[in-house]
Amino acid sequence: MPAIKSVPELIEQEKHCLMVPCVYDCASARAAELAGYKAILLSGGEVGEVLGGISEDEMSEEELFFVASHICAFSPLPLIIDCGCFSSAPVSVHRWAEKFAKAGAMALLIEDEDDLDREAFLAMVRAALHACRGTRCVVIARSNRPLNTPEQIEYVANMLNEAVDLGAYMTMACGLHSMDQARAIAQKVKGPKFYPDQNSHNGVAEVVNEEIYAIGYPMISFHYMLKIAMAGMVEYGIKDLEAGNNIPSNEVKLINGYAGHSALPLFDYQAKFDRQAEYTGVRRIFRVPGDRVD
Repeated sequence: MPAIKSVPELIEQEKHCLMVPCVYDCASARAAELAGYKAILLSGGEVGEVLGGISEDEMSEEELFFVASHICAFSPLPLIIDCGCFSSAPVSVHRWAEKFAKAGAMALLIEDEDDLDREAFLAMVRAALHACRGTRCVVIARSNRPLNTPEQIEYVANMLNEAVDLGAYMTMACGLHSMDQARAIAQKVKGPKFYPDQNSHNGVAEVVNEEIYAIGYPMISFHYMLKIAMAGMVEYGIKDLEAGNNIPSNEVKLINGYAGHSALPLFDYQAKFDRQAEYTGVRRIFRVPGDRVD
């Protein structure tokens, strides 16, 4: 399913700071859609966690692509890809950037690390930009370097500006963790900026969305999906175990009002049955397997 809007279209139309949750599969993408979010970011770290706790250093482009391509085919939300597992070789970046863009990704985060030479990073950006030509996919230049000193801020800002000059649509400085740092980067870096991994401390948000938007950050990413999913599974696992039955979890109502033992009603299986009926001439009504019909 092609994304309804590209990232530039979404930013132009929304006119406020868009909260972009990190997802890791089609179910989390559907949860983001149902919750009302307008864009999603595929977290390489969380994909690794659900694949058994592997790091991005261990993950292959094939593994990330398998997940990303399924989400692109499934979700109408523009998907931004965390490309942390990409090889730094420009020919490899081009190959995989082209595959992700053709699969329907709407943005690629091309990453700089502490041990990566500046020219090597810019070569990665050039390769990704070339691969995305003729598609709606844009390149977001991302630096993972710290921003604790004026010298570090200056280095990152200069490098991100070079990426923008090459054609990167947006930048992300992952060392940001305060409004002061965000302002410092905003004063030095051109174009729209993506604030990374919103956090909070003692009930206070790290940054305020309205303030961030006003200084050039139309998007802000944050993690909640996997943590809350794990918390819910453990919580209701304990409740069901203590009850000796599945009443606690079975009677939780989903957003569409369904109460039962499955999340299948949040996925449009009836549409699949209707499509099959076009081929067979026999229409079936979808019901969750195992549900009792009153």
